[in-house]
Amino acid sequence: MNCMKKLYIFLLAGLASAGVWAEDDAFYFNDAILMPGTSANIEFCMRNAATDLTCLEAEIQLPEGFVVALDEAGSPVVTPYPNRSAKHEILANVLDNGNLKLLISSIDADLFDEGEGPLLSFRVQADEDVLAGEYAVETVGESLLVSNAAEACYSVGVTGNVLVTDDATGIEAIDNRQSTTDNIIYNLAGQRVSKARGGIFIQNGKKVLK
Repeated sequence: MNCMKKLYIFLLAGLASAGVWAEDDAFYFNDAILMPGTSANIEFCMRNAATDLTCLEAEIQLPEGFVVALDEAGSPVVTPYPNRSAKHEILANVLDNGNLKLLISSIDADLFDEGEGPLLSFRVQADEDVLAGEYAVETVGESLLVSNAAEACYSVGVTGNVLVTDDATGIEAIDNRQSTTDNIIYNLAGQRVSKARGGIFIQNGKKVLK
């Protein structure tokens, strides 16, 4: 991390003015589905229709039996979505308690694109012996956001779900209360895919056979 990035993070931490995040804005997770011993991506989403934002800092807690997946270099597997944060940099770190710490920032104070949808996805790995069921993934405390007026705004914690099944052929639905019917396609590992190929896939919370 260079000196400019360190200075920028220091300035964020020292902001004295607190703004109010608009009521229409929100964080949410797109839920994931996976089997014991496998991994899947969870999408971290934001709706910012009424507030111009430049930076986000958040801490995400996984349920017992899950860990943040790491790449070959030992870094968290985090995938940005350029259509929302094309000019931003993502710094990700796994804390000693296993939580995922995220900082999405821009040295030039570029704005996140307005609208609704994923900012990024992060990959989680389930233990081999994790039981089938629904598990909560949640932000810890308040997430810090910085507006283009250099005001610090805060969002209350939000919760998403990871559905673990021990039978891939028995997957029927994903309880995703936060998302809408948008025709996004997932494979049976919970990974988002660009198009449906032959076999079984998940679309709009339902199992589809092609």
